[in-house]
Amino acid sequence: MSQLTPRERAARFVGALRPLAAKHDRGALAALRRGLSPATVVDAWPVVARLGGDIGQPGESTHVDIAALFASHPVESTARNFGETCRTIAMDPNKRGELVESHERRFRRLLAADSAADLSGQLRTWVRLAAAKGVGINYESLFADLWNWRWYATDIRVQWARSFWRSGEDEAAPATSTADTATT
Repeated sequence: MSQLTPRERAARFVGALRPLAAKHDRGALAALRRGLSPATVVDAWPVVARLGGDIGQPGESTHVDIAALFASHPVESTARNFGETCRTIAMDPNKRGELVESHERRFRRLLAADSAADLSGQLRTWVRLAAAKGVGINYESLFADLWNWRWYATDIRVQWARSFWRSGEDEAAPATSTADTATT
C-alpha cells in the first residue's frame, strides 16, 4: 500500500468535509467547530473519524484543526497558500495596494508560532477574519502545510511570507513546494 502525499491526503479529507457544508449538516458542523477548543475537542473526534481523519493529540491533529476551521468558515478559494489568503484579508480597502498595519503585526505573530497549539490559535483568528471579510480559504493547501509543519516549518513560513508581502521571487515561482514531497 503506497502512502499518500500531503496534497492527496488533503484533497481526500477536505473532499469529505465539503458535503457536510453542502448539505448544511448543522449537527456535524457544530461538532467539528467544537474542535477549536481543547475543552470540547472530543466532540469533534467522532465526526473526524467518520470522515477518515486521524484524531491525534489535541492541538496537534491536522485533521481536527482543518475540520474545525472549515466548519467555522466553509468558504473556499484557490489561493496558492495561506499567506496569499492573509494578504487578501489584510488589504486596506481605503488605500489601494497597502496592507493594514495591525494585520501585518498579526501575520508576523502567525509566522512566529512556535508550537502546533500556538499555530492553531493564530489560524483560528485568521479564519474568523476571513469569515468577517467574506474571504475564502484554500483548505487543501492549508492542510498540506499543517501536515508538513513539523518538518518544513521554515520553508512554509517563507512561502507564506513571500505571498503576503509579494516577494518578486514568489510571483515567478511555480505553485509547488517542498511540502508536496513529504509522505509521512
